[in-house]
Amino acid sequence: MKVFQCLHSYPPHIPQFEERYGITDEMDFESLRRLIIGDGYGSAYILAPALEDKPEEAFFTLWDYDRLQQAWAREHGMRTQDRDAIKLAQIEEYKPDVFYNMSAFCDDGFIRKLGRSRMKCVYWNGIIEARPRTFRDYDGQLSLHRPYIEHWRSLGLAACELQPAVPAIWAALAGNERPLDVLFYGQYARAFFKVRNGLIQQLLEYGCTSDHDVRCHLQCDTSRPTLFRIPGLPWTHIRSPFARRINPFILEHALPPLYGGELYRTIGQAKIVVNAYTDHNQAFKSNMRLFEATGLGAFLISEEGAYPEGFDPGMDFYTYRDADGMFEQIERVLQDWPQHAAIAESTRQKVGSLYSKERQWQEFKAFIETL
Repeated sequence: MKVFQCLHSYPPHIPQFEERYGITDEMDFESLRRLIIGDGYGSAYILAPALEDKPEEAFFTLWDYDRLQQAWAREHGMRTQDRDAIKLAQIEEYKPDVFYNMSAFCDDGFIRKLGRSRMKCVYWNGIIEARPRTFRDYDGQLSLHRPYIEHWRSLGLAACELQPAVPAIWAALAGNERPLDVLFYGQYARAFFKVRNGLIQQLLEYGCTSDHDVRCHLQCDTSRPTLFRIPGLPWTHIRSPFARRINPFILEHALPPLYGGELYRTIGQAKIVVNAYTDHNQAFKSNMRLFEATGLGAFLISEEGAYPEGFDPGMDFYTYRDADGMFEQIERVLQDWPQHAAIAESTRQKVGSLYSKERQWQEFKAFIETL
C-alpha cells in the first residue's frame, strides 16, 4: 500500500524552523523534507513509513510550505506558484493507492481537483467543534475524537478512530532531571478555547505568585473570525480587520510557541504538563498533548472526562474539574515529586507500548482495506 500524506503548517512554526536550521532556497526538496520530519513537527500524526523514510510505502509533504514545495517543483521542471498544481503533480508522479489529507478543512476543496480514480481518498479531522465538518467527496473519515466517529457512522459513512502515536525516538528526550515545574503549551484563541483561556490566565498568575517555575508557551491568535468565506482562500488565512485585543497580562507573561524538536525537548525537561481542551470536547478527551506529555515522561494533569483506552485517570495521571482542582493537583505532584516521577515514567512506558507508530500504521491500513 502506497500512501500520499499531506499536512499543513502553522505560520509561526516555519520561521522558527528555518532560522534554527539556516534554511535557504538552495536546499533540495528531499534534504528539506528530511529536516522537517527529523525535527519532529506533527510526528504523532505522520504515518510510520514516512517517519522511517520508506518511499515505497509513503510520501509525505507540507503542502503549504512554499519553500519546500517550490523545491520539488524546480526539480521537476515546473514553473508555477500554484500549490494545488504542485500537489497534483506530486500525486501523479507518486501514484499512491491512498490519498490521506490532514487539511481538508483548509485546502479549499482540493479533493474536487483530483477527480475519481482507483485511489482511495481519506481525510483527518481533529478540529473539535459542536458538529464535525464532513467532506462527503472522500471515501473515509478519520479522527481522534470518538463522538465524531459515532456521528459519521450514524450517517452511514466509513469512519475510523485513529489516535496519535508515540515515536520511539521520544524515549531519548525524556529527561531524568526536570528543572521546569509546570508547562502549558498550545493555542490561545477565542474561537475554540474560552474556558481554556481563563485557565491559562490563572496559571500565569499562579506562576507570578508561587515559587515554582511555570511556563506557558502560547500561539496567540489576535484575529476575529469572519462571518463569510473568501473563495480560494483557506480559513486559516482569513483575518478580519477588526482584531481582538488579547489581555496585556497574557502578552506580557506568555512565552513564544514551540514546535517540533524544541517542543519535545522542553516537555522532556518538565515535571508537569497541564492539558486543557476546546469548548466543544464535552465528555471525551483526546488531543496530541495527551500523547506528547505522557510519551515524553512528564506527569500529566488534564481535564476530567473519558479518555482513550489505556489512559487511567488517578493512576496514570490526575484530572481536574476547575482551576482550583488544577492547582490542588499541581501542588500534590510537586510536594512529592519522586513518587510522581516514578508514576510518570511508568505511564510513559505504558503509553509508548500501547500507542506505538506501528500500531497506528496497522490500524490505518486495516481501515483502508474496508473501503
